[in-house]
Amino acid sequence: MIFKDSVYGDVIFKDKVFVDLINTDLMKRLKKINQGGPFVLLRPDHKWRNLKTTRFDHSIGVCILLKKFDSSLEEQIAGLLHDVSHTVFSHALDFLFNRNVQHDYHEMFHDQMILNSNVPSILKECDFDVHDFLDEKKFTLLEKELPDLCADRIDYFFRFMLEYGKISKKQIDDIFNAFLIHDNEIILSDITQARFFAEKYIEANTLSWCNPLQASFFHTVSETLKIAISKGIVTKRDLFTTDDEVINKLRGTNDAKIKEMLNLMHDIEVIEGNKDYDIHLKSKVRYTDPKILIDGKISRLSEIDDEYKKLMKNFIAERSKGFFVKIRRKEN
Repeated sequence: MIFKDSVYGDVIFKDKVFVDLINTDLMKRLKKINQGGPFVLLRPDHKWRNLKTTRFDHSIGVCILLKKFDSSLEEQIAGLLHDVSHTVFSHALDFLFNRNVQHDYHEMFHDQMILNSNVPSILKECDFDVHDFLDEKKFTLLEKELPDLCADRIDYFFRFMLEYGKISKKQIDDIFNAFLIHDNEIILSDITQARFFAEKYIEANTLSWCNPLQASFFHTVSETLKIAISKGIVTKRDLFTTDDEVINKLRGTNDAKIKEMLNLMHDIEVIEGNKDYDIHLKSKVRYTDPKILIDGKISRLSEIDDEYKKLMKNFIAERSKGFFVKIRRKEN
């Protein structure tokens, strides 16, 4: 199987296990879940409407990245499967279940969704035990806690910034060429590339991942779903279908409150201010502090770059406060 990837180019999957897993319903569902959230609910000219990356794209990308890092076949499989339990609307759903700071609601269903699928039989046929893939934390190239680097974190950063037009393929290649695998973790060999990655990662937060508009939009989405679930328009089971299926249910109802909320999301406007506000919202604060190998010594970027240390600390302190906002419909 040849997969044409927007970040890494053409990649060949030779092993039967990958071909079979990629073709499961569990994986195919991810093609219909936007990586960033339900941006289709925004007005057509909104800057986020052009972000089309799906959870499927990202899952394939993580697998490819692990392959490029020469990780074990098992870790590559774990990377491919790491997002199969993602809900519709991606991390917007975390706001519905009070996981807006952690962004981890979907992880609670990871094992269950894999075990209740045909993935175990596919793995068994290829001489793997499904239980070896349920604990992602043992795969340290795939997943690491902030502020370390991992394949998951690197891939979604590359995809978002490339699609947003804030990084080029050449810059991605330059960063990748500076990666090293040391003691089974991803570090960098070049301080310039480490600084570029870390600063751009913070920029991605300000553009979309953790800003007043994102938090307000996700909050509004979650409030809409809360109403829809309470009225039986949407079920909790629907949250594990696809974006379009849930959006069609919301758009297809004659409920006046749902229609009002959809109109609000379509033309959402956010006014920020900690003195005159309606609601205080928080979202996950993402940042990295890459480890760098220089002259045989490993240090974090912040330990050898005072300017980045200050930038990172200020960013964490400011974004951790959350956002004091008024949410209203923009007047035409």
